[in-house]
Amino acid sequence: MTRSVTAINETSKALVSIIIPVFNEETALPELLTRLQCSINGLSDAYEFEMIFIDDGSQDRSLEVSIELRDNEPRLEIVELRSNCGQTAALQAGFDQARGEIVISLDADLQHFPEDIPLFLEKIEVGSDVVCGWRHDRKEGIIRRWPSRIANMLIRRVSGLTVHDVGTTFRAYRRNILEDILLLGENHRFVPVFAKVAGARIDEIPIQNVVRPHGESNYGIGRTLNVFIDLFFLYFFTRYLDRPIRIFGKLAAVCFLAAVAITLYLFGMWAATGIPVVREHSGLFVVGSLLYLTSAQFLIGGIVAELLARLYFTADGRKPYKIRKVWAMKEGAASK
Repeated sequence: MTRSVTAINETSKALVSIIIPVFNEETALPELLTRLQCSINGLSDAYEFEMIFIDDGSQDRSLEVSIELRDNEPRLEIVELRSNCGQTAALQAGFDQARGEIVISLDADLQHFPEDIPLFLEKIEVGSDVVCGWRHDRKEGIIRRWPSRIANMLIRRVSGLTVHDVGTTFRAYRRNILEDILLLGENHRFVPVFAKVAGARIDEIPIQNVVRPHGESNYGIGRTLNVFIDLFFLYFFTRYLDRPIRIFGKLAAVCFLAAVAITLYLFGMWAATGIPVVREHSGLFVVGSLLYLTSAQFLIGGIVAELLARLYFTADGRKPYKIRKVWAMKEGAASK
């Protein structure tokens, strides 16, 4: 359950929550906390901070090390998940636990530089709702860089985003944006896309990037394949979430037109030659029949999806629009 912001932030300073998923990072955590402290202590005049480590079922001493670090850092909170739920679930747990008006997420492996946190806060202060880190000079090997570059290019094409790096978790958010986002599966990389759909102002800043200094990467090349698969969902989510009948209708139309073309071809052949086309060209006849059936199924699926979309937007008072601000009428204007 998300806790109240005002319960902890009774001063005029904005509270910033720093969310860090942790999985088998025992060697990196002491240095990470030290660098976090150095980065945020210089901002104490303008902000208050809380740091939340989410232990995602670590199999090493990450949890024990985190608890030891907490003994000397009162701003540090530890959230222990029951099992390894994945980075997306760990981030969502952190978002739910955070109390800050501004939330910053980053990895625990020190490939993200805590020293860049002030840059994110500067961008938030000038009006951005979401600020994405851009690894403009990546130091990993080509096996990590090129699949990521291709995935980012495809995500930009599908979603309409202009940010260069959608994949990094080093981001800053205004809390009201996160309240409109629910992360499932491996969708953490798509948070900027979900934020765009929610009407957020999205910017990016260049961030530093180094080869992982401790341990081994928990990510494999297989995750890049998952991104390509998720693009199909992303295309639907960004374009047809509130009108699914459109995409199902287009698919139904394509199948129906192909079936009609096959039917006309077979009819023309029968009219011209008199041969029994159903028997002589039974394969083509079956394909045409299946396309008619598929067309009907797409239409039925579209109607069902349309009804589900309406249930989605009416549940809990959810609306298909987001209001940033209401500019009320000036006093006395209504009587003129």
